Amino acid sequence: MTEAGQQGGGLSPRGKTIAFFVLLGLVLGLPWLGKAGILLAIILGCAVLGVPLFALIGIVTITCFLLWAEGMDSLNDLTILVERIRTLADNNTLLAVPLFMLSGAIMARGEISKRLIDFSKALIGWIPGGLAVSGVVACMLFAAISGSSPATVVAIGAMMGPTLVANGYQERFTHGLLTSSGSLGILIPPSIPMILYPLVNQSAGIETERLFAAGFGPGLVIGGILAGFCVYRGVVGKSKREVFELRTLGTSFVDGFWSIMFPVVILGGIYTGFFTVVEASAVSVIYAVVVEIWIHRALRTREVPKIVAETGIILGSLLVIMVAALSFSEFLEDQQIPQAAVAWIHSMDLEPWQFLLALNVLLLMVGMLMDILSAMFVFVPLLAPIAASMGVDPMHFGIIFIVNLEIGYLTPPVGLNLFVASTLFDKPLGHMIRSVGPFIVLMLAGLAVITYVPGVSVGLGNWIIGEETRGAAPTPTEPALPEALDDEPLGDEPADPEGMQSLEEMMQEAEEGGAGEDEGGVLSMEEMMQMAEEGEDPDAPAEDDEGDEPLDTDEPTPEELEDPDHVMSLEEMMEAAGD
Repeated sequence: MTEAGQQGGGLSPRGKTIAFFVLLGLVLGLPWLGKAGILLAIILGCAVLGVPLFALIGIVTITCFLLWAEGMDSLNDLTILVERIRTLADNNTLLAVPLFMLSGAIMARGEISKRLIDFSKALIGWIPGGLAVSGVVACMLFAAISGSSPATVVAIGAMMGPTLVANGYQERFTHGLLTSSGSLGILIPPSIPMILYPLVNQSAGIETERLFAAGFGPGLVIGGILAGFCVYRGVVGKSKREVFELRTLGTSFVDGFWSIMFPVVILGGIYTGFFTVVEASAVSVIYAVVVEIWIHRALRTREVPKIVAETGIILGSLLVIMVAALSFSEFLEDQQIPQAAVAWIHSMDLEPWQFLLALNVLLLMVGMLMDILSAMFVFVPLLAPIAASMGVDPMHFGIIFIVNLEIGYLTPPVGLNLFVASTLFDKPLGHMIRSVGPFIVLMLAGLAVITYVPGVSVGLGNWIIGEETRGAAPTPTEPALPEALDDEPLGDEPADPEGMQSLEEMMQEAEEGGAGEDEGGVLSMEEMMQMAEEGEDPDAPAEDDEGDEPLDTDEPTPEELEDPDHVMSLEEMMEAAGD
């Protein structure tokens, strides 16, 4: 065995020393290239020092403001950070995030996952590959409870992994299936990214309930593809099946009743309007505590404060990321970077399908390098205006974003589920990467369906909410005329609208005096003013063509003055005013 092999393929001490000095040289040399070099040096330096991601985003945001924003000369000018904190504090929907995180953490410590697995095995364990399919179904059910992908991998994988291997399934297939199915935790509602997306993309005005509804279709598509692959492997490999017994199904249903009812209570309450998303998150915490402590008796009361403290630590880093990322989006808007990106995309003259393909490729690359929450805060403000300008529904864009970053949980170098599963199954990272490879291909097929068939997400979501369309651009319509004007034209105007004169034609005719020359025509404003100055009555009837006397006298008769229908001329009105 070679020295590299003995060291697990890592760098030798000499190689590490060389790499350190190369990175140090870049950190010291990049600032000489200007502002962009300074920013790159800071990012590289933070990466070398192992600075946490939430702190890195904050440092990058502050640096960008100080280097490029006008009027930002010192840290005292960064009031935008304080404003972002106040904005988040004013948003009630944000309260749902820590509460759903807390309820998921409580249930992950209890017996809900075990009871869901037993129910899934009794329900569909008898079909070919049924035991593996039951693992997928258990992941989907637990995802609808916890809203967390890593928690789903741990809760279901810890119990289903040994069971699948003991029943003849290969280790690589087992580990890849459970790691991939666990990623459904961020797609099936209630989901933390689905709560945060409307907060980040505030201009779209998306309701969290609507985005929840849009997540069911994509979750079923990807879950169905994974389950179908399990059936195929069950047929080919002739895997062991569970014996279907109605009594066993009934017993497992009774044991898992409170676990199965959790998504029914929470999501049913939201869509029936019984409570809002925030109220549902509070109900989920109470439900989890009551079920796990007093019904399942899987937790003790004294364990709850510890779970709350752990959730608070995770939430603290999340809030720092949110404040920094929202401030960074403010910087992007101040520098008009999204507008420039929109113009650049439009200059490429892409078809909508080409744009969606490029969007997926970009997001898959982002998912390899960032976790979904950080990527959402950084890239949604930049990409959402571009997608909207290309006619992509903002709710559809949000689902595409989440599905891409869901696949990112399975891709190195920062695929979170890979590291969680590697620790859980006690396998090296290389084994986990090879295990999830086939399942990534399957999920990419599901991504293609979700991307190019909007009805899977937007259509189903609108149907669940009870509206046919939502968020689509309004179709311009002609203003409706009053009912009286619809029946017949005014005065002597022609009934055919094509015969009507335009404003430009009427103004030109008035200037040329053409209307005043015709019999019965209308005098122009200039002619009326001239006649008023000369003492002539513009309302008096004109002489006929033979030079006869006018048909009416200049002075009105007493009968005419008493007539209420008589219209006074301009001269009469002036005389009346003088009298």
